[in-house]
Amino acid sequence: TASGKKRQETIKLFDNCKPDYSLNKTPMKRKFIFSIAALFSIALLFSACKSSRVWETKPRQSKYPPPSPRYNPQPPARYAVTPLIISPRPGFTMNQFSDGRYYHRSNRGFLYWKGIDNRFYLDRTYLNRVQYTKWEYKEWKKYRKHYADKRKY
Repeated sequence: TASGKKRQETIKLFDNCKPDYSLNKTPMKRKFIFSIAALFSIALLFSACKSSRVWETKPRQSKYPPPSPRYNPQPPARYAVTPLIISPRPGFTMNQFSDGRYYHRSNRGFLYWKGIDNRFYLDRTYLNRVQYTKWEYKEWKKYRKHYADKRKY
């Protein structure tokens, strides 16, 4: 019949449109690889055409100024080794101050005040200029109080 022939022809036409479930999909793989290769070559072309001139970049100025260096005064080259307490010996000179107290000025210029026990104690203002032991300082601090009450610092 004529209608049967038409049906067969239409079935044959639509047979080509059926999806292909075979494992060989090389045409799609080739298209995918070709598109990746094209994108890679375009990216390579743009990066290769970049200017070859080297530009010098200057460091940016910071918003905040750098911290100022701390001032640490250098310690003296060496401290004078001078006793905190001295006893009178032959050739020892002793002078009287205007308020009646006795004092002695050493050859190095340090000032000593006379205590109750007839020993002379280094003036407090010279302590940071001399070197002393802990024991000397304890003794100086203990006995200097006798004459320090009269003097106002």
